[in-house]
Amino acid sequence: MTMKLAILDADILYDSLKPRYDSYGVMFEQLLARPDDQLQMSVFCVIEGEYPPDPSLFDAFLVTGSKFDSFADDAWIEALRVYVRRLYAEGRPMVGVCFGHQLLAHALGGRAGRSDAGWGLGVMQYQLDQQPGFVGSRTSVNLIVSHRDQVLTLPPDAQRLWSNDFCPNAAFVIPGKVLAIQGHPEFSVDYARDLLALRADQLPPAMLEKVDASFATPHDGDLVAGWIRQFLEQNINK
Repeated sequence: MTMKLAILDADILYDSLKPRYDSYGVMFEQLLARPDDQLQMSVFCVIEGEYPPDPSLFDAFLVTGSKFDSFADDAWIEALRVYVRRLYAEGRPMVGVCFGHQLLAHALGGRAGRSDAGWGLGVMQYQLDQQPGFVGSRTSVNLIVSHRDQVLTLPPDAQRLWSNDFCPNAAFVIPGKVLAIQGHPEFSVDYARDLLALRADQLPPAMLEKVDASFATPHDGDLVAGWIRQFLEQNINK
């Protein structure tokens, strides 16, 4: 069965990173693609006001990360929050990652904001608070992270999926409707390191050293990509 996914790209990469990495939309296309499969992906740059002309042509939607604040009142962010509320009301499955995770929570009745814990960077481990069908029996997961905002309050009907001491609401699911993840399954270690280098002057040397050392820990980006696909496959056309 063919599945059509609209990737709502919520950022434009820093100029120095564009030649090598292109965009978050492309990263997700590369992450989720499988040889000879039936997943068809289209990228829309929502930060520039680009949306699917007809949402009904897509089975599911994914909101990417962004350097911007999901709770800000910028016109394009407000428009995106309105858009995902419409999709939610129509029962269309959605996935959110980092900024997308926070935006879905904030738009659907929860709350996102700046965290008192500061920057989360490098590879972090999370404990799974539950194992829904698309996850299986795993009890922990490692992901690359890059954020200083967090989901502070989950939206109604949301169930916490995984957590750690730094980020209690690191992923949540609204059964059949939403999968939202704070970490970045689409990031490579190379991209995370290059992004970190652009922020090096904002961070103490000891923290930079600790974050760089964390990249030696294998991350589960490909595993989580499979979970995303399974969540979407289980919930489209319900």
